[in-house]
Amino acid sequence: MNTELEKKKILPLLIKFSIPSTIAVLINMIYNITDRYFIGQNVGRDGIGALAIIFPVTILIGGIGLFFAIGGASAAGIKLGEKNKDGAEKVLGTTVFWIIIIGGSLTALVLFNLTFILKILGASKNNIGYAYTYYAYIIPTLVFQLVFMSLNAFIRTEGNPMLSMKINLFGAALNTLLDYILIVRFGMGMKGAAIGTAVAGTVPAIIQLYHFFRSDIITLKLKNIRPNLEVIMGITKIGIGSFLNQLLNGISVYIMNVKLNYYGGDLAIAAVGIVATSRNFINTSFIGFNQGRQPILSYNYGANKFERVRETFILSTKISFTVALVLVFVVVGNSDMVARFFVNDDKLVEFTAHAIKLNLFMMVSTALYLSGTNYFQSVGKGKKTTQLLTIRLVVLTIPLLYILPVFWGLNGVWLAFPISDTIAAIVAMYFMREEFRELKLENMK
Repeated sequence: MNTELEKKKILPLLIKFSIPSTIAVLINMIYNITDRYFIGQNVGRDGIGALAIIFPVTILIGGIGLFFAIGGASAAGIKLGEKNKDGAEKVLGTTVFWIIIIGGSLTALVLFNLTFILKILGASKNNIGYAYTYYAYIIPTLVFQLVFMSLNAFIRTEGNPMLSMKINLFGAALNTLLDYILIVRFGMGMKGAAIGTAVAGTVPAIIQLYHFFRSDIITLKLKNIRPNLEVIMGITKIGIGSFLNQLLNGISVYIMNVKLNYYGGDLAIAAVGIVATSRNFINTSFIGFNQGRQPILSYNYGANKFERVRETFILSTKISFTVALVLVFVVVGNSDMVARFFVNDDKLVEFTAHAIKLNLFMMVSTALYLSGTNYFQSVGKGKKTTQLLTIRLVVLTIPLLYILPVFWGLNGVWLAFPISDTIAAIVAMYFMREEFRELKLENMK
């Protein structure tokens, strides 16, 4: 068992786990940035708009990946903290089984209804062809994409964050190389971007599966790849919050796209693709730390080391907040440069720079909110996570997307997320204060 998780000092542990994890998340961002860069430079405004149109479905797929990454890896980490290796291996096997079943079913559903889905999402005659081409090549590899998203978290839970980072780095490098060859050299446009992304997700997934079949810490055994209902219920209890968060995020992004199209047309749709990429780039600061600290939180909570749990949360949140603050200053302060990195369209650059300033200026609040939700997922308290995401998206974001534009038009659409995230962050920190009080009482028993 990896006893350093319950004995080593917290700061060195966070450095060991969170720095590679943050780099891995940043590398993963290269997937999106690479596609948007090459598409923006070689296809143009309609290509960027196509990526924005399919983004709600991309979020949903990411939600399934996070469901298994956070739910599965946290459940496995708690089992390891309880010194239950067999239990952790059952979690891994069950995760792989349900990825195959859910991924295969979703592949068929999307492929047979792709045109209908794109029309529902609001694709226009200018971008629907690009959107169709992109997903028609990626969706057939969906099972491998989900494996890639999910199993890196299990590798970190084993205590091997560097391997997780290396696999992400390999995938990002492969995607960048293929995008250059297929889009720039061969002129394949959206088709080339899709093929590059599909291959760059499939090959690392195969490497991950090979690793776990040979791992001594959490071994993937064929006998465990089955529909273990008890295990999947445990995974669901922890991971459902992440899935619901992504699902509701997808709905809110869809509503935002509808509002942007109404108030700003194709120009606003193209802009939101760049704004979303910039938002995700800033997210890497705290998402990486959250993912890196997850094995530390899960293991020590399972081992009843509650003071270490508290120390890990406080220290990691301070670091995440500081890094997020710096990134917000850099991105918002250079919004013109950020927009021009993706496109050379002067009108779109001016429009996007304004949107970045309005939409991203309060992302330090997002860092605090996500720190709270990730904590409850890591220690197996998915109900708290569900409550927080319901407040953020159902009570705040979605209603604000309808209310604010009535008064402020297009600016109101951009301001819905920062306002909702700020209020949600205050609520999340209140939840954490109550949690620490309960942990203190547990320590006194």
